[in-house]
Amino acid sequence: MDINGPPENGSFNRSGAERPPLDDPSLAIFAAVVCAANIGLLLILLFTYVTSYRKLKSQFTLGLIIFATLLIVQNILFMFFLLAREGFHGAGMGFPVLSLSIIEFGALLVLLKTTWI
Repeated sequence: MDINGPPENGSFNRSGAERPPLDDPSLAIFAAVVCAANIGLLLILLFTYVTSYRKLKSQFTLGLIIFATLLIVQNILFMFFLLAREGFHGAGMGFPVLSLSIIEFGALLVLLKTTWI
């Protein structure tokens, strides 16, 4: 076995073209789609919080408005880096980025559900 080359046991393709399924760069594009869904949920939450704040004038509700606004900005920047700047497209980054977007989506669904109870 060559010290500088890939292992001889067949675990790596010599051309380096074969990737494990979780290393697919298109997963980062799917993460951008989930990120867009997150923005949609956040806009619904923001509208709900603004409506509530107009009625209650609560400091807590104002904090929720700021929280939702900051998350919207974060998601917009995240989508910009995913799509326009091709960020997070490095080897092995697709699945972790997608996982984080899906976890955020789930958390926002729970927040939306508890907001409307």
